[in-house]
Amino acid sequence: MQGGIKIFLSIAGGWIPQSLLTVVTRQSFIFPFYHTVSNVSMPHVDQVYPVRSHARFIKDLDFLTRHYSPVGLEELRAFRKGGKAPPKPCMFLSFDDGLSGIYDIVAPELKKRGIPAAFFINTDFIDNRDLFFRYKASLILDRLEHINYSPAVTERFQSIYQLDRPSRRCVRDLILGVNYRNRTELEEMAKLLDLDFTAFLKVKKPYLTTKELRELSEMGFYIGAHSKDHPLFVDLALDQQITQYRDSLSLIQQTFGLTYGLFSFPFTDDGVAKSFFDELSKEGMPPLDATFGTAGLKKDPVDFHYQRIPMEMKRFPASLMLKGEYSYYLLKSLFGRNEIIRK
Repeated sequence: MQGGIKIFLSIAGGWIPQSLLTVVTRQSFIFPFYHTVSNVSMPHVDQVYPVRSHARFIKDLDFLTRHYSPVGLEELRAFRKGGKAPPKPCMFLSFDDGLSGIYDIVAPELKKRGIPAAFFINTDFIDNRDLFFRYKASLILDRLEHINYSPAVTERFQSIYQLDRPSRRCVRDLILGVNYRNRTELEEMAKLLDLDFTAFLKVKKPYLTTKELRELSEMGFYIGAHSKDHPLFVDLALDQQITQYRDSLSLIQQTFGLTYGLFSFPFTDDGVAKSFFDELSKEGMPPLDATFGTAGLKKDPVDFHYQRIPMEMKRFPASLMLKGEYSYYLLKSLFGRNEIIRK
């Protein structure tokens, strides 16, 4: 629903110049983020995230760089230290999940344009050791579509999982309803379809390798952590949240010899308590510069935590999505809903 409101507002306010929205909202430092870019079908992603084509991504970059100056970690550190808005609109670009398209398409395009970016990695998936559970769900749905939801298969799903009926909708909802805690169920579902996740990882190699990540770091890109295996943080106990954070960021820093620390929350940081952020500065924690959420344009009480703008809403261009974000921000300001409250 929130996405629909943003798109409506962007269309209704399409005549408003982007520069004016930046001035009126005083939001001149933005944090757009993507997952990957591809010109071919990505069965492990297509069912859960819209994928940007190379051409659309280039158009996005053209728009973004026309209105915002791309900046790196030094500017981000200065912004945090001073707490003041930058002298001109700027952006800190990032990408989640560590998919191979980063190395093949994204990094070369950014390097050509001189745009810095951070790539956030799930450490359990480096070198294609395992697959994010939502990507497993996407592969299962892709296989079901290829067999046109065969009645014989959907009836087996109904029998095993006590579905109301063996319909396409019921089976799809079941698969998309699998969460982090019961993610092992996807392994059993895959067996019903003769789907082998290990073989997919070996053949398709959807993730970045250690070698590729080292090359990206040497090229000047930032490598950050995105947890170990992509859980929803609000569903974890505090000690589990800390383990996911500490272990992934420490591994990234040690493996690539990094002196900085960047972490982005998988899915969302919604509901993560202040107590989690308080733990990050304690003795024994890895060095940290910034953490990132996904709530769009929104203020956060944690001074090193920044909310990013998702840039993959269906096939809408960056211009439309950003105008929607800014317009929605103005709408929320009328009700005092522009700041996240952390208890």
